[in-house]
Amino acid sequence: MSGMISVIIPSYNSAGTIADCIRSVLETGYAPLEILVVDDCSTDESPGIVEGIAAEHADRVRLVRQPRNAGPACARNAGARAAKGEFYFFLDSDTRMLPGALASFRNRIEDADAVVGIYDLQPLNPGAAPLYKALLNYYFFARKGVIGYEVFDSSRAGIRAKAFEAVGGFDESLGWGMDYENEDLGYRLIEQHSMLLDPEISVRHHFPGFCKLARTYFLRVALWMEIFASRRKFESGGVTSAGTGLSSAALLAALPLAMASLLPLPAPAPAGLAATGAVLFVVYLAGYAGFFAFVARHRPVFLVPAVLLNIAFTVIIGAGAAYGLLKVLSGTSRVAAPPARNPSG
Repeated sequence: MSGMISVIIPSYNSAGTIADCIRSVLETGYAPLEILVVDDCSTDESPGIVEGIAAEHADRVRLVRQPRNAGPACARNAGARAAKGEFYFFLDSDTRMLPGALASFRNRIEDADAVVGIYDLQPLNPGAAPLYKALLNYYFFARKGVIGYEVFDSSRAGIRAKAFEAVGGFDESLGWGMDYENEDLGYRLIEQHSMLLDPEISVRHHFPGFCKLARTYFLRVALWMEIFASRRKFESGGVTSAGTGLSSAALLAALPLAMASLLPLPAPAPAGLAATGAVLFVVYLAGYAGFFAFVARHRPVFLVPAVLLNIAFTVIIGAGAAYGLLKVLSGTSRVAAPPARNPSG
């Protein structure tokens, strides 16, 4: 089984991570292989770092320079235009590919037109929030095994070059701040092509600390709510599936009921509010029971912090969902409805 893989890595001021990212791809030992790093007008020393590695591996590593800073969608398309491979594999500059990732992708792409990987349960950076995020993502994306999927998560996903060209690549009109080029490409792709999620394709990732992660959750969930309002469909896997949505909603309803039960209300109102809140909290725990059990098996000393972080982030997610819904209802959403799925596709 042959077929060159072109690994495309958009880079912007990634001096702290880009060398490890490139070397992790080289160390997979996959051949035939080319690595294209698309520099998006960095102002740090990252282009020079890439040039140094390219000098060592001239047959496999190339630097592609963008004429202006235009964002990751444009950078990925530029990499695809310069690529020679039969398959494109997109990777973010703050990740490290695990040894078997490209071989697993090459095996799985025989069954589909595109394949999405997952983040490993071990983050690349220390801290409670990065560890929580890595464990959460790994559990929810890996638990069902190989499944059909809808979002082309381009931090760790590959596609047949012909399929990428057929759908027109990433939409470059989705500029900074809109941040849903992965969802957009995935929805267009599955109209006529097949896409799978395979947990065997794994990379490690630098996750942000608590404050930045909270902001990311808020903005991403607000965006997801805008997309959901148009698409009316949960994802097949991951943390935005129907089950996690119900569990999160139960917690968000339980918290105000618990606080209301402390108010000086006539009996039996406080007891009724407390009982209802307790039932909803049990629903929340049941929805995340698998994740908490997973943490208990793999990082037992982290179980209590994981529960507390889950509660905190769920509240932030709820605020983001409310903000996204408000944008939809007020007509200020910039997310367009995807085309209707072709039943014969």
